[in-house]
Amino acid sequence: MIKRSPLAMLAGLVTTALLTAGIGSVASAADDTVTIGFSLEPVSLDISGTAGQAIPQVLLNNVYEGLIRMEDSGKIAPALASTFVQSKDGLSWTFTLRKANFHDGTPVTARDVLWSYNRLLDKSSNAVLDAQKQEFSAVQSVTARGANQIVISLSRRDNNLPFALTQRGGVVLKANSTNLATLANGTGPYKVKTWNRGNSITLTRNDAYWGPKARTKNVVFRYIPDATASSNAMLSGQLDILTTVAEPRLVDAFKKNKNLKVNVGSTNCEVVLSMNNGRAPFNDVRVRQAVRHAIDKKALIKTAAGGYGYEIGSFVPPTDPWYEDLTGLFPYDLKKSRDLLRKAGFPNGFNVTYDVPPIFYAVDSQEFIAASLKKVGINVTIRPVSWPEWLDRVLGRADYDMSIVCHVERNDMGVYALPNFYFRYDSAEYQSLFKRSGEAKSVTQQVQLLKRAARVLAQDSPSDWLWVIANTQVAKKNVSGFPVNSTGDAYSVANIVKG
Repeated sequence: MIKRSPLAMLAGLVTTALLTAGIGSVASAADDTVTIGFSLEPVSLDISGTAGQAIPQVLLNNVYEGLIRMEDSGKIAPALASTFVQSKDGLSWTFTLRKANFHDGTPVTARDVLWSYNRLLDKSSNAVLDAQKQEFSAVQSVTARGANQIVISLSRRDNNLPFALTQRGGVVLKANSTNLATLANGTGPYKVKTWNRGNSITLTRNDAYWGPKARTKNVVFRYIPDATASSNAMLSGQLDILTTVAEPRLVDAFKKNKNLKVNVGSTNCEVVLSMNNGRAPFNDVRVRQAVRHAIDKKALIKTAAGGYGYEIGSFVPPTDPWYEDLTGLFPYDLKKSRDLLRKAGFPNGFNVTYDVPPIFYAVDSQEFIAASLKKVGINVTIRPVSWPEWLDRVLGRADYDMSIVCHVERNDMGVYALPNFYFRYDSAEYQSLFKRSGEAKSVTQQVQLLKRAARVLAQDSPSDWLWVIANTQVAKKNVSGFPVNSTGDAYSVANIVKG
């Protein structure tokens, strides 16, 4: 494993600091400002047209809002719509708009909602991500009923639509908005105050907000990609919250500090080892299955995540109702891995390039994965890539052999139903099961179909699913109100307070 400094030395130094230095000796930020540490900075403020979870993380629910929103508990609640009602046949939803203003002072109208959602339905538009368009594929039309009601009509039942409306695709933009990459004119409890590129984004309270006012005046999203630096920033009092303990081995040490508290919640963040199904040798299912047999997930989680993580066996986290433990389908077995490679025509293995973005879980697992695959004859060349390059070349153009990233979106099995997504996985059986799950007339039927889909996915092995990341955060003892679980794309900050 590549380390920024020898682990034993790092753990020893940080443990000593945690136990003896004390955060109380360092001047904290003013009570009207909360500073939160994150690892990835957005490349743009365009929440609808630019990929990357870092964008909705800072903007969704804080700056931009949709008609409905997802709470930390996973419950869907009203937002810009005061009420929302599904028709008996499941083919339409009616939303009643509440009185609200954009940050520039103009009122939200049905025209803004129509403009925002019709962008999603425009298949020829490049302004909206394809994954979002897919989420709204069942939408037949969006119309206004009177001055304050919106009706979304569907061509078929879609049980996933309410969730999609709570995420980035469902945000309401001001009609005819431009310069979305640099100007965020939302309706949320916070406005974007400043963006110090390479360092931080500062949000300031929107005192004209339609709902309960945010509890803290300013919230700083501080971006620190290096794990050691983020831990040191927490220790030195620069941060009030560290959203992800990027060196999970240090969690126990953080717990021993009387000035800090550690919260371990759940996430939907599946660490995916992607294999390009569209090019050899990964266009052969036996090769993909061989890769899965070659990696000892329990040892990997212990090595790269300090034991804080969960095996899954497919692309479903344990928090979803359709989760099944499928880890037994492809257990760690080097003999089976070699046999599969031999049957696929690779008795001596092959060479492969592994693109690794600068994210802690990717960097901390890269050498373990390379060493594991070498045992069965797969020679891995690790190629570090920047985040913008990963978004463009890997995600955008599928120009890669293998890569790794955490897919954080909830209920996102639909990405494997997109043949042109960067996995290049094209299964008619899987696509059919996923589509039918969205049209199911009962929750029970939906769960059964998604369980079948997850099993098909596991057998086809278009990727390997290494582990689900635990939502491990550290905060100062006097800080409360931050989200404990990660149930969607947003990191909602309106309830955070110090004191």
